[in-house]
Amino acid sequence: MVGDYAPPRPNRFEIDMAAIAHNLGQIRALVGTSTKIIAALKGDGYGFGLIPVARTMVQHGADMIALADIAEAASVRLEGIELPILLYAGNPFDADAVQAMVAYDLMPTVLDITGAETLSTQAQGPIRCFVKVDVGLERLGALPMQAVALVEAVTQLPKLELAGLYAHMNVPDGHGVEDYIDWQWQAFDGVCSQLKSVGIQIPLRLLSSSAVLRFSSAFNLDAVDPGHLLFGLMPAGPVKLDIDLKPAFVALSSRLIHTRMVERTEFIDFSPINLRPGDRFGVIPFGLRDGISALTCGEVLVRGKRVPIAGSFCMEHTRIDLSLIPDASVGDEVVLIGRQGSEAITLREVTDSQNAPAIMPALSVGRGVQRVLR
Repeated sequence: MVGDYAPPRPNRFEIDMAAIAHNLGQIRALVGTSTKIIAALKGDGYGFGLIPVARTMVQHGADMIALADIAEAASVRLEGIELPILLYAGNPFDADAVQAMVAYDLMPTVLDITGAETLSTQAQGPIRCFVKVDVGLERLGALPMQAVALVEAVTQLPKLELAGLYAHMNVPDGHGVEDYIDWQWQAFDGVCSQLKSVGIQIPLRLLSSSAVLRFSSAFNLDAVDPGHLLFGLMPAGPVKLDIDLKPAFVALSSRLIHTRMVERTEFIDFSPINLRPGDRFGVIPFGLRDGISALTCGEVLVRGKRVPIAGSFCMEHTRIDLSLIPDASVGDEVVLIGRQGSEAITLREVTDSQNAPAIMPALSVGRGVQRVLR
């Protein structure tokens, strides 16, 4: 160690920040300048790094940021980022939480009248908040028939100010999905209409997440809150609009730290790897602590060739079968996801093999893996 620098292990997650900026631009071209873009950066910016991604959002014209927990929102504020922050539901309204919400100028989400009353009681000063309506996702939010009363309560309780109304639609694949999406839209629009009829003006209406944006522009309203699309990731659901996106996930790699021949001739059936005498294997310093169980299709690339993973994953190491690459040596690059020479292991191949959503790989990369920003 020299000064404050300690070299990391040779594990690299390469991220294309220019792709993220490009994708934001494509979303802006899709929604226009009259619709606000609320960049959904929950989960450490979908695993791509909250602070660098948030800075990119500021530099390239996002209007707001949406996050899921107070600690992440606080880190954004402490970096000097002043964009308005919508705080998705999931945070309790205890005294410490509400104090932080006020201090960092966050706009929390209210789900029911009890929550609204608690927020009002705990707040030491004015606080803007959003009301969420559950129109079909069956997760969080007031049901449509309860939403009007909730919004009325928010507008009447001391210290609370209505910042907006939003919902997240459920957009699955399947026959009849158009009618299902329209049913959800009618539920949300019905709440808006009822509020208008009783004289309540909604400052901001939000309905389109990434899946909705790919389906139709009809639901863009006052704002959209894309997450997946910012990173070139495809959410589940039907696609009707073509958006020119670039992947932010470039590559995930390590390096060989050890190679040797299999010599053992005894207790072979008890060996932790399915290799025999004369076979050759190598080790990379990328294991369970680094998230490897969600980051591989069962093969890696060494010297431009696919080789299988050998045995189970260890906490800090993974073995690979080098029997077909006799010249592989310590220091060679090992690619888990990405291109090496003419061969590639794609993100889609990994998620398909894992039966996982597109967001899982980036979210699974461990904190100890070096982020390399392009």
